[in-house]
Amino acid sequence: MDHATLPIIIFILLFSGFIITMIMLTKRGKEVFLRPINGLKVIDDAIGRAAEEDRPIMFNLGFDDLSVNLFCSLAVMGYVVRKAAKLSMPVYVPLAQPLAYAMAEEFWKDGYAAMGKEGMFAVEDCLRYMSSNQSALGAGIAGWIKREHVGANFMFGTYGFESMMLAEAGQQAGAFQIACTPSFYQVPFFMVSCDYTVFGEEFYAAGAYFNRDPVLTGSLVGQDYSKLVLLILIVLGSLLLTIFQKTDYLRLLLQW
Repeated sequence: MDHATLPIIIFILLFSGFIITMIMLTKRGKEVFLRPINGLKVIDDAIGRAAEEDRPIMFNLGFDDLSVNLFCSLAVMGYVVRKAAKLSMPVYVPLAQPLAYAMAEEFWKDGYAAMGKEGMFAVEDCLRYMSSNQSALGAGIAGWIKREHVGANFMFGTYGFESMMLAEAGQQAGAFQIACTPSFYQVPFFMVSCDYTVFGEEFYAAGAYFNRDPVLTGSLVGQDYSKLVLLILIVLGSLLLTIFQKTDYLRLLLQW
């Protein structure tokens, strides 16, 4: 901000205003529209299919430690656990980070408790710390998928080369697979081995999509309005520069 120009300062204030306004409106109960995301819409279908086949569910949290990525994944995991608890199904959660274990355990327990199924499954049987080594993690989860014959495999969070090991194991087990990751390098591997893949900014929208927390939802909608305004300004500026490209005054204004 030390070297921010006046237009940049105006844009920052404008975009911040959009986000704060939408957070305040959603806290007051205003209904906002969130664009449907196919990869997230079919989560219920994946859970239902696993229930029909009487096969367990697995939810992978990747290598994320205590970070924004982990909280986004945990929000979706909580939703999956609640849906599975309603059908009296187990949800297996392999973990690669010790600090993430405690948070995942709380989300897992709260999901079953919310449906009145607290104590139905033992935590130590469903949540396991595997390894922080990529090869060991991939091999351990792949073996777990095949032994339990997992029916629905969710892979949310950040991954490395072990992504192919997990996805291939799920594919061999015949699991319905949904991957959601901010790791762009892993997107091609997930796309060829999973039924649905969600990536990029849609990963961060997943938490608001299911949680409907006013702060998350308002921030998401406010950012969308900001992007819309920015897109309009870019298109308008390009048109004006094309039409009046010989006008020095307009050029100076756009450079300002």
